[in-house]
Amino acid sequence: MARGKKSKGGAGRGNTRQVYLNRLSKIFGKREAVAEKLASTQLQSSIRINTLSPLSVEEIEAKLDAFGAELEPIAWCPNGYHLHSDKRALAESELFQDGHVYIQNASSLIPALAMDPQPGDRILDVCAAPGGKTSHIQALAGGEATIFANDAMKPRLSKLEEVLTTFHVGNATITNFEGQFIDRHIDDLGGELFDRILLDAQCSGEGMMDLSHPGALRFWTEERVIKMSYLQQKMLTAAWKLLKPGGTLVYSTCTFGPEENEGPVSRHLKHHDDAQIEPIDLDIPGRKPGLKSWDGTSYHADVKHAVRVLPSAFLEGFFVCRLEKEE
Repeated sequence: MARGKKSKGGAGRGNTRQVYLNRLSKIFGKREAVAEKLASTQLQSSIRINTLSPLSVEEIEAKLDAFGAELEPIAWCPNGYHLHSDKRALAESELFQDGHVYIQNASSLIPALAMDPQPGDRILDVCAAPGGKTSHIQALAGGEATIFANDAMKPRLSKLEEVLTTFHVGNATITNFEGQFIDRHIDDLGGELFDRILLDAQCSGEGMMDLSHPGALRFWTEERVIKMSYLQQKMLTAAWKLLKPGGTLVYSTCTFGPEENEGPVSRHLKHHDDAQIEPIDLDIPGRKPGLKSWDGTSYHADVKHAVRVLPSAFLEGFFVCRLEKEE
């Protein structure tokens, strides 16, 4: 991937949208007009009933009913619902403020489900802030996992602490290390390897862009996508060193570019004989397999087992891959 070849993406702001749409069309396998429409979707919110709450699921459901929340069950996510009523009103209610329901985009439910955390697991969330996925992981583990919630950005730690406190996430330690060097801090992370790791990596965030907004691509360039891919590869390599043999690492992003998704995973498989991809058994609407190739580069055949989520009313663009470390 020569720099010169990619420089056209940032050569002039006038052609940025066309470059971006051309990429999306190829990634989605759809005409540019269709790709543009998909990437212009105004996302709606979903909620997750927090099973770490002191209230029972039934009590929370009764409160939601009394509140008048209009909900549609998410078939592939236990205790998950698409929200058809006012998000702001729910966010201002005791249901959210006291940590009984968490409001989030439905795509962000996938990583914790793919991880399948168990009671007693030692778990590392490498890029944890603001904490929604961390709280979901602990909920799925019945509150009985030992979690290290790490984030490299100090300003985000206060929000992370607030979320973990509000949503009753116990047995969690907050740390502040750069993801690409996380392996250097094993002593600060309890001194042991982890059963499961989530690397919801820093990315260019293409899945959260709404192309109906004039400034959606203000900071987007192909150069930035490639720069992020190098960082993601370093983070994946560092996190892998902290995973136990037999352990699970879930790699996810909220972006479309293969350079940030299949690319880092495929390179990781090439350089780590102890890594293999496991399928993710979730019946997610609009899911697609990982791409076989991009821009003349062929990816590892098993990348097809990764999950690509195309944007829709309730799902932002997302990529999730479950990696297992051989014993």
